[in-house]
Amino acid sequence: MPGFHLHVSGFIGLVLAGLLLGKIHAATALDPMIALFHKWQMKDAPEVVDRAAEHGHQRVQFCIALQAELKPDLSVRSIGLYRENRDLKIGGNRFYPFDLEIKRELQGYYTAAFRRAVERKLGISILLHLNAHGQVQEWRNNFDFDPLVRIEGSSYEESCLIPVIESLESAVPADWPIDISLQGEMGTTVFKHSESWRSLLEHLRARRKLINLRCGLSFNYQGVAGKAKPEEIHAESLSTLWKSCDFIGVSMYQSVSPMPRPEDFDLAVGLFAGEFAGLHCQLPANKPLHFVEVGLGGGGLSAADWKPRIPAGTLDDAARAPYLGSSNPNEADPWKNADLKAFRMLYHQALCGYLSSPRPRYAVKQAFLWSFGSWDPYGLEESRFADPGIMEVISEHNRKSKVPGS
Repeated sequence: MPGFHLHVSGFIGLVLAGLLLGKIHAATALDPMIALFHKWQMKDAPEVVDRAAEHGHQRVQFCIALQAELKPDLSVRSIGLYRENRDLKIGGNRFYPFDLEIKRELQGYYTAAFRRAVERKLGISILLHLNAHGQVQEWRNNFDFDPLVRIEGSSYEESCLIPVIESLESAVPADWPIDISLQGEMGTTVFKHSESWRSLLEHLRARRKLINLRCGLSFNYQGVAGKAKPEEIHAESLSTLWKSCDFIGVSMYQSVSPMPRPEDFDLAVGLFAGEFAGLHCQLPANKPLHFVEVGLGGGGLSAADWKPRIPAGTLDDAARAPYLGSSNPNEADPWKNADLKAFRMLYHQALCGYLSSPRPRYAVKQAFLWSFGSWDPYGLEESRFADPGIMEVISEHNRKSKVPGS
């Protein structure tokens, strides 16, 4: 994010040297994300699974987002679902805190989506998000809550995690390959409540119904600790938490070169790992990484004023901010610009080049496109953002990759 400064030492140089010293010749596939942010997306998810399968993918990631009402101090007031009004006479939509009715509704959608993935023989990954709803608007990385503490009747574990796990247990074979990020881009809560997150991992593993379940925690590519203060960070507890995870995820939107190259992602991973080291809770070098989000949106940040513009004004601006893009081609379509369209191809070629040879340190074992809006070269939800040339580049890359769950 603009203005963020990393406080790390020469460790980054050591990380980069280790990343580049050797290569493991097993390509990591680049697969799509299926958005379950709203009820209509949840309802349509099985059809999107079909589209992903028709492109030859062997795994999909479901990004499931519920809504959170926040207090002014950014603590969570309640977790629930924004949906149509239960009182049909009133109509419209409103926010409902999580309850048994919401749970049954969500599990109906989740189960249908997971069953379709099994029918299409796709490995399953899950990424859990919370998005702000209501008067207080903030990025989830800054939300403050303990995942085990009940808020207005339900905890994060009960509202976000348990419905997903129960749906998986009922919808997929016990030995199906499943990876789940217990949260994504929610650094404040993890760094302030590390023991509770470790308990969540233990709760999942104690269920023992999904024998190929792998659990991890995911963070933004920078600002990993959110708004946690130094005195709130217990490095030893966090280091133990990382060791307890099967993988660590990253939303990888680090800047790239104006002529993107695979080494840009080496630098990005080095910066990510270096930030943990700078906070004295270093990630184990042999811990698998997952790119739970990666992509290029076509928006940009100008070095002159640091204001976002969509489409980007220059290729330098687009390279500086892959996380900026458009959800609606009627409002903005960056890829109508021939130079940006060519840059988009180079970005995905560089990404596939990086994933073709996972590094011996901080090896990326799974990677998922942010398959939404202008970030999605497949156009799974909006076909006008699709790029057949990039689809072919990814398909060719994926033919060299491993089977799901390997």
